[in-house]
Amino acid sequence: METPTIPLRILGLTKKETQVFKAIKMGFSTPLVISHKVKVSRPAIYEIIIRLKERGLIKSHIKNGKKLWEVEKGEAIDHLLYEAKKEILNIHSGSEEVKGTSDSTVIVHRGKDAIKSLLDNVFKDYKNERCYGFQGDLPASGWGSVYGIEATNAINKLIKKNGIITEAVMPAGWFERQYKVMGKDWAIDFEGRSTRTHVIPEEYFQHGGQLFIFKNALYLLAMNEEVVVEIRNSELQKMILAMFRYVQDQSEKIDPNRILRELIEKGK
Repeated sequence: METPTIPLRILGLTKKETQVFKAIKMGFSTPLVISHKVKVSRPAIYEIIIRLKERGLIKSHIKNGKKLWEVEKGEAIDHLLYEAKKEILNIHSGSEEVKGTSDSTVIVHRGKDAIKSLLDNVFKDYKNERCYGFQGDLPASGWGSVYGIEATNAINKLIKKNGIITEAVMPAGWFERQYKVMGKDWAIDFEGRSTRTHVIPEEYFQHGGQLFIFKNALYLLAMNEEVVVEIRNSELQKMILAMFRYVQDQSEKIDPNRILRELIEKGK
């Protein structure tokens, strides 16, 4: 029976467990023949078989009154490996990796809990990095639903604390409109976390989508739909980054911190 080539070390198997698993994969199907193959006592083989079965790596069937052992189907082992990968990569409940044929990683995060876990970690992990963003007015209601004003302000504080410098593409008047909705505290927490902002016509923001781009990953956000798509090491990432750079080059540049300081001063 063909099974996928799997990195057994990721499963934490001991040397003897690995030997027994490989023997079963080769077709040695009873404790007696497995014992002869790997030079391990039969009592020990029984104990190892029980552990491998509990891990979901092997299964038994009866043939001619004998219990024979075989490696689980590839799908079952894939699931086991993926659960281990989720633990290692901190892929949260509510998130699902979409498999590709290269080393690319695409993970879909669904629901408030999965999105909050993702974004909280993103702004903690990307210290002293630059973040490029693309957003209009429509995502605001989604952010309010997932985070609320106080939690959003906490994120802005975290971004500044961790030295993340943001550079965004936005429609004209975005800061003024957000100030009316979010208030003075929001403006104070937001001021100082951005460099220049690129302004393009509002007609390009008739949707609730957003984009965050870091050095090694990008995030497509639809907060109103409670969905975030995370992309790493993909041609999609390169394409979107190239398009974003073109938009930057064609845009009007403004100083967001000056605008926010003026709004804060007027709000006194």
